[in-house]
Amino acid sequence: MNKKKENNINIGQRPPVVVVLGHIDHGKTSLLMAIKDFRVLGKESGGITQHVGAYQIEYNKKKITFIDTPGHESFSAIRSRGVKVADIAILVIDACEGIKKQTQEAIRHIKESGATPIVALNKIDKECANPERVKQELLQEDIWVESLGGKVPAVEVSAKTKQGIENLLEMILLVAEMENLEAFYNGEKEAVIIESRMDPHKGPSITAIVTEGTFKKGQFVGTHSAVGKIRTLQSFEGKEINEACPSDPVVINGFENIPTVGEIIRVYETLSQAEKDLRPKELLIKNPDIKAGDKVLNLIIKADVIGSIEGILEILKSIPQDKVKLNILRAEVGDANEKDVKLAKTSDANIITFRVKADKIAENIIQNSNVNFFYFDIIYDLSKKIRELMEGLLVIEKERIDLGELDVLAIFRTEREKQIVGGRVVEGRIEKNVNIEIWRDNEKIGQGKVVGLEVSKKKVDVAYKDSEAGILYQGKEKIQEGDILKFYKEEFVKPELNAQARKA
Repeated sequence: MNKKKENNINIGQRPPVVVVLGHIDHGKTSLLMAIKDFRVLGKESGGITQHVGAYQIEYNKKKITFIDTPGHESFSAIRSRGVKVADIAILVIDACEGIKKQTQEAIRHIKESGATPIVALNKIDKECANPERVKQELLQEDIWVESLGGKVPAVEVSAKTKQGIENLLEMILLVAEMENLEAFYNGEKEAVIIESRMDPHKGPSITAIVTEGTFKKGQFVGTHSAVGKIRTLQSFEGKEINEACPSDPVVINGFENIPTVGEIIRVYETLSQAEKDLRPKELLIKNPDIKAGDKVLNLIIKADVIGSIEGILEILKSIPQDKVKLNILRAEVGDANEKDVKLAKTSDANIITFRVKADKIAENIIQNSNVNFFYFDIIYDLSKKIRELMEGLLVIEKERIDLGELDVLAIFRTEREKQIVGGRVVEGRIEKNVNIEIWRDNEKIGQGKVVGLEVSKKKVDVAYKDSEAGILYQGKEKIQEGDILKFYKEEFVKPELNAQARKA
């Protein structure tokens, strides 16, 4: 029920906004689908016609808004700008596998965002499920569930069988009631962008969650990077609507260009007022310093939405660039076009597309040229390919692999350039047909090769630590008792971006 303040601004309860986070294989998407199938608003009258990054359900006559985005991409972009859009965060954990690395990352995201956590112990239908063990693991992450004396609710669910889904929804509504979620229904009008893409028919298409006030068709809107006038408002089902209220997911068309995920949309009296808040467009691309002689991989990145570009650029920052530099010439929303292909040809760049393709003109040019064009719909595969392209620029190198050491105890025979010596393997192992370094008084005095190897008077290919071995050595420098022999081999290895020195 809405109530009024002294200045006649309506303030009232609003639905909770929920984000679902967790490890990649623990069932986030399956859980969202189970909830969506269970009680989506409007399902009986045609269902959802498009993916807009968020949807609403109704349970016990109350609405709940879910942010439905791939992975952490949009949520991370929003959080990085200090904007709180989710009231509640569902932490999904496989009740068989327990906490994984991405689970820990999700926990960090939740804590930094300020969202109230609820733990969903998924796959409870499996025989291997052990929810009590998972609860104990959560203690190590400073997450104390209610059954262990803490304040974080934990619900056992199965996205597959729908077990516990109603319990989870009831818990969401209970937490929302305790949080006493309220918003202004008039006065200031604000919304948070969760997806931003270029619609080939409608132009910039923005998915947002309304946080304050009511958005209506015809209003002038703006962010720090884009302005416009609301031409159409659509619900998450793709239906035209007259207004959107707090916590409602809404699709807005009418921006003059594509704003950035995580930005705040505000309503203005005039377009000129909105333009006053425009700031220089934030540079998404921050390339490393490139010097003469550096190996460089040039990239042109095209993607479906701004959130995808931000997610890709964030992942690419984690790829080591000490051997090969990544030079991103362009990162834009939309299909690859003629302009992109021409730039790729003149700069020897690779065109990387994510959930978009090449238009017909660009496709024709690509087929008749040597431009490298790659399409992806999974960011992991995109990142893997870029690593491969970077490694392809590296020269195959000869690498030394240290094997072991032998303490020389006896000299059995000495010839012109050969010796038979005996000793104890004190480190690692030694092998036949590998290289030897001769060390005397902590100084290298010569080198040679193992041409024969025996252990207990039997010919062998390998002698291991603590064994006594006889070696047929070939080399100019003579070995003496008390010398340390160091054994190694050299191999041509496929170069890696972050290869460490190897020791066998």
